[in-house]
Amino acid sequence: MKNLLVLLLTATALNCGGDDAPTTIDAAPPGDGSDNPPGKKFVQVEHLARPGIAEALLLSEAFLGGYNATAPTFTGVDTNTLNAVVGEAKTVLKAIYLGVCLLDGVAGLQPDTGLKPAGMPCFSTAASAIFEADGATQTPAAITASQTYADAVFGLFIPDVMRVDTTVTSNYETLCGAGPVGLCGGRFITDDVIDTTLDFLINGAQSPKNVAFDQFPALVQDGVVYDNSSVDAPNRNSRVKGDPTNRNQGHPPASNNFPYSAPPF
Repeated sequence: MKNLLVLLLTATALNCGGDDAPTTIDAAPPGDGSDNPPGKKFVQVEHLARPGIAEALLLSEAFLGGYNATAPTFTGVDTNTLNAVVGEAKTVLKAIYLGVCLLDGVAGLQPDTGLKPAGMPCFSTAASAIFEADGATQTPAAITASQTYADAVFGLFIPDVMRVDTTVTSNYETLCGAGPVGLCGGRFITDDVIDTTLDFLINGAQSPKNVAFDQFPALVQDGVVYDNSSVDAPNRNSRVKGDPTNRNQGHPPASNNFPYSAPPF
């Protein structure tokens, strides 16, 4: 139990720190009664609150590594680097928004009937409203709408912390808030957070679950399920069912003993 407590405290300091959380932590000196090895340094290498955010929104490997090494609120990052990282993330978000609107238009859907990125209807689904006559330059309306989406979604995911409303149903797909709603129901180990995150960016996490495999589920699912038994309960947020014949799917039962990890496939 003592080892587990030390591990949890270290993980909290490295991955869930506040504005002044350091990226490098010195271990305790010998003889202080802790289990920390003397003379070692612990370096933050990952954010663990919302999986997939950095991987989905950052294209540059250096930006991804730098993002994961910071505290959740970017404290201590120089302004030029911060602007570059935020700019890249928002560029990806703007591309997602306009791409969804164009797909809606190709499918003959209107803003009220088409996919709604982060729950926000497209300002238009007509290519002529998104691009100028040259077919390459964005219209002022498209620039404004995509920037609004990018700013709103970035604000929902950064700082990279779990936002949990204890008054709502516990489920990673639970939505709450005004304007663009956020994912605020916490998460269980069986929740398919990647499918939910992708679906949230593209359609406000409102797409049908476990539908027949077609083009749209292919956009919002990562092909991984927690349980390959095709039972919905342990895969409640997956966009596809498990396949009992696919041994590469599913999660082996975790051990009841420390460190509680599952055996390898």
